[in-house]
Amino acid sequence: MLSKTTEYALRSIVYIAMNDEKGSKVGIKEIAKELELPVHFIGKILQDLVRKGVIASVKGPNGGFYLHRPASEINLMEVVRIIDGLETFKKCGMGMKHCSDTHPCPLHNDIKAWRNHMLKTFSTRTIQDLVDSINAGKSYITNVHEELTTSS
Repeated sequence: MLSKTTEYALRSIVYIAMNDEKGSKVGIKEIAKELELPVHFIGKILQDLVRKGVIASVKGPNGGFYLHRPASEINLMEVVRIIDGLETFKKCGMGMKHCSDTHPCPLHNDIKAWRNHMLKTFSTRTIQDLVDSINAGKSYITNVHEELTTSS
């Protein structure tokens, strides 16, 4: 449902927020390496988020990206709106141009229920919620994870 651009933006903002909590700024190369994202693409995304006031950046040896405001004030819908726009939550699940409640595609009602749930989730969850989940060990934003082993 979300574009790769939005997925990368959300992961990057969460990573920036996690470092911001520690008082650290983070550079594009570190973000790209840690999250396994393309450097050039992530650079464009982050600059757009800086222009829109979601994150901020400082150049120089101690520079990097940091949050422009608290993670608890940045909801996921804001990021989706900036990157993809709200059309993401209005599209027909089968790609029809004129799908609606009065002229539904075969998946309309299922997709509508799912889309409404996603709208609610993205409107109420914040970047801080995601950071807290990661810090609690309940979720991850990197592809690398440690396998838990048990001894017999």
